[in-house]
Amino acid sequence: MELLGEVPFAALTPYREAALKHIAGHLELPGFRPGKVPAEMALKKVGELSVLEEAAELFVKDFYPELIAEKRLEAVGRPDIRVTNLPAGRQGLQPGNPLALTVRTTVYPDVALPKHWKTLHEKVVLETSLPASDEEVAKILEDLRQSRKQNDVVPELNDEFAKSVGAFDSLEHLKTQTRKGITEEKARQARDVRRGKLIEELLKQSALTVPKLFVESELQKIMAQMREDVKRFGTTFEDYLKQTNKTEEGVRNDFREQAKKRAQLQLLLNKIAMEEKLDADETAVAAEMKHALEHFPEANPELLKIHIETVLKNELALKLLEGNR
Repeated sequence: MELLGEVPFAALTPYREAALKHIAGHLELPGFRPGKVPAEMALKKVGELSVLEEAAELFVKDFYPELIAEKRLEAVGRPDIRVTNLPAGRQGLQPGNPLALTVRTTVYPDVALPKHWKTLHEKVVLETSLPASDEEVAKILEDLRQSRKQNDVVPELNDEFAKSVGAFDSLEHLKTQTRKGITEEKARQARDVRRGKLIEELLKQSALTVPKLFVESELQKIMAQMREDVKRFGTTFEDYLKQTNKTEEGVRNDFREQAKKRAQLQLLLNKIAMEEKLDADETAVAAEMKHALEHFPEANPELLKIHIETVLKNELALKLLEGNR
């Protein structure tokens, strides 16, 4: 959304001094320590336009909440403020002319769910997963045996071995639990595949245009996760780029379409949660908060809570999409 308007020069006067002080405090000039550049020298160095742009930004920072409230805009992110003309009144000019501003801001998009989103689950069938086979159980047990090999000696598959690897009463108990685990994992994978297909269908039927700000936000999350994954493998992101002969911008471009889909999906899930009045369970949120802060004590509790609530509401919305009410 682009907003055009004029600000009386007199309204900027209280902000100009603060703007010049801020600029001088961050300016580096030979012969002066950082933060000690005189205001008049700073003005000569950067020029009146830079000072007025900074003053306008300070003014809009105060005025912006009133502006979007009056225009009834659900704005997100930081606005881009541009001075499109200069008022008279400085450097020998006479005061009186207003300052023309252009304020560009990202607004939360109008989100319309596909008309028949509640019946999408009827079109995407859950594939029946087969129970664990004897061969699959045998392979898991053999892998387990090999992992316990010592001095090239592989332990015998018997009751004693079963008791040594966990809380199992016997070899038969170990086989039963292994079979159960494999069967449950195959069923989970089948549900994940169906959920993925439902999400793709939801996105396909949505005509939602995603603002660039939302895509960049998701892209930033993807890149942060990638850096963490690379670090876990004992290398740096910079070394990874060298090894793969890629640039960071190239990697970002590779993931841009994925980021766009993630942003689109989040907006749709938000809409489902709002329309269906879905709220995260407070007890579950508290439990997740406690667990997360134990592992990440430096995390911002307020932002962490928002993240956890979003994840839990997303799960509720996805279950509705799957037809589980």
